[in-house]
Amino acid sequence: MRLTFLLLILFLFSIPTYAQLSLTPSRIFASGINIRAEVTPSARMNDTARVGYSRFNIQGLIPIRGGAGVKFHNFNLRKIDVEVNQMFLAINAGYRAPNFSFNKEDQGIYTVSAAITGIHASLRDKIWLYAAGIGISEPEELFSVSKARPYGMGGAVRVRIAGLKTQWFYGGAVVFEPGRITPIPIAGINARVTKGTRVTIILPLQASVSQKLTKKVWGEAGIAAGGFNAGYLSPSFNPNAIRLAYRQGKASATLNYSPVKPVQLSVEAGVTGMRTLKTMRAGDVLEKYTVNTSPFMAVSCYFNLSKSLLDSRGFGAIL
Repeated sequence: MRLTFLLLILFLFSIPTYAQLSLTPSRIFASGINIRAEVTPSARMNDTARVGYSRFNIQGLIPIRGGAGVKFHNFNLRKIDVEVNQMFLAINAGYRAPNFSFNKEDQGIYTVSAAITGIHASLRDKIWLYAAGIGISEPEELFSVSKARPYGMGGAVRVRIAGLKTQWFYGGAVVFEPGRITPIPIAGINARVTKGTRVTIILPLQASVSQKLTKKVWGEAGIAAGGFNAGYLSPSFNPNAIRLAYRQGKASATLNYSPVKPVQLSVEAGVTGMRTLKTMRAGDVLEKYTVNTSPFMAVSCYFNLSKSLLDSRGFGAIL
């Protein structure tokens, strides 16, 4: 099952950099590490220039606090409420490498981010998911405390359960960047349509369908929006530009294989389209390029390290 909880949490936290992560039930309420590498071959961005893109990142989820209990409101036995809470520390570190045909000294872009995420579930308040964190995405030349331009975010999502097969959700997030505050509404649904088949839609960034093929193999197909916004200095661009903004849409298919329970291997392939590249300064667009469609490929490996208070095997049918 491609479940709501961690996907939404990572969706909330990854909004500023538009990171994506394929998820499975064993990841939901367990600490784990995901290692991913992605390559997009070069494509034309104008009559004389081409750009390619590669990315490597490590993401980790660490349970830090959890508990469950029963509350009596005004000592009234008719107002008993059962609550379950779990908090996590989500950490991401990555390296992006744009490759421009006209620039022989391409800069790598480093990304570091951390967030407190969590779930609150109770009979009265139902299910709330939340996240708040900070991050930095800068090239090596700017990657210092004095020059870095951090971003922050906070958000929450309400989950409603419609039987054992369907959950729908709504909420919002706010992204804080230097000189700009961006509110983002969130809505979607996670539903099992047939045995072994599940559909997940998270607006405005992602939609997918997953199908279990065998006990250890399952496939996914979907569309998603992605990109990044980071500091970038290059004499080949406008000399006044200090930031690079890249956006894309992608359609892909993923094959997942779990040789043993703690490990999942994934291979993803597809095409990227609706690609734009902008150079910016203080929120002003200096140059804008439209990049041609290109194929891409990614591989990832996930390690489940331990269980938290909320075991996904117990909550999978509910969430």
